[in-house]
Amino acid sequence: MPDPRLLAIVTALVLMGSGAPGRAAFSLDQLKMIEQLILSRDTLALGRYLAANPRLTQGDDPLSRELLSFQHCMSSGRLDCFASQRTVAAASQPATTRSVY
Repeated sequence: MPDPRLLAIVTALVLMGSGAPGRAAFSLDQLKMIEQLILSRDTLALGRYLAANPRLTQGDDPLSRELLSFQHCMSSGRLDCFASQRTVAAASQPATTRSVY
């Protein structure tokens, strides 16, 4: 499941449709596209969309920061770019071994 924070931010911005100072100028169509790409977990398509629309990551609002973080994750070659921080932290801890006997 995609990071709940990212989904909440996208949903809130879709509902607000705000263009307050310091925020990236998201159109409703862009927000819908971002939401669709996140829900489909299409890392490559979202990366291409952000590369084609660099202004989306240049604002000082929560969505721009999350999208920029996603871009950095993707460019570093990590495979968990849609995972929440809690999921990533749990996966990075060593698993305990159990005895079969």
